Amino acid sequence: MKKKWLLPLAALVILAGVVAYGHAKTKPQYAWLVFGSEGKLRVQVCLEGEALTLEQFVDGKSTGRKDHFKNTSECANFTISDADGKTSYVITNISDRVDKPDGPTQLMADIDIKGPLEYRQYCDLEMKENPEKARTAHFHGPLTAGPVTISWKIPPKLALQRGDKATDLPALVGTMDADKGCWVVIRSHGAKNEPAFSKGIHPYVDVEFPAKETSAPSIKKRYPLDQFC
Repeated sequence: MKKKWLLPLAALVILAGVVAYGHAKTKPQYAWLVFGSEGKLRVQVCLEGEALTLEQFVDGKSTGRKDHFKNTSECANFTISDADGKTSYVITNISDRVDKPDGPTQLMADIDIKGPLEYRQYCDLEMKENPEKARTAHFHGPLTAGPVTISWKIPPKLALQRGDKATDLPALVGTMDADKGCWVVIRSHGAKNEPAFSKGIHPYVDVEFPAKETSAPSIKKRYPLDQFC
């Protein structure tokens, strides 16, 4: 059986042809951007009309820093420093969309991780009117590799096929948590088409194949995710 793993540049959950309604919400909308492996640094995002406010928290307590922007475009290239003194997070782009008049506001953020390990991530996060119910996007957190999902579910047709014909099985690397609404993935290539990781570094995925005979043990193999599209 041949296999072919692809790490897509863009999320497949953003459907082509969706009409964005812009800043349709007048009430404040909230979300959390969380940073670091332990998530000690948190930034509350408040979007009220076009105005954007970022408030920083460390270990659950406000640092007293609030940054206000007239609109999301003013936030481009805004840097947030980690308490470790080694890592920083650059918001290269942040925007919002409403796919239908009564639908939720979706927050999109592109963030560059700078420090001992450098790479790019982006998120698609549903915002909430109640800050206590705000969803979370965890950047520079624990990473896992897995197949592309739609609404947190694996599409029925997304499966390895028996036979000699190669199978395309798109995969993502990131931090995903359906309970928290967290969908943060690594951007495989940047504006200059540079790879996400340093040369020679890439994720692996473990695949378990059923044996031909039901009584036989399954076959387990590890494959490198070293192809990008």
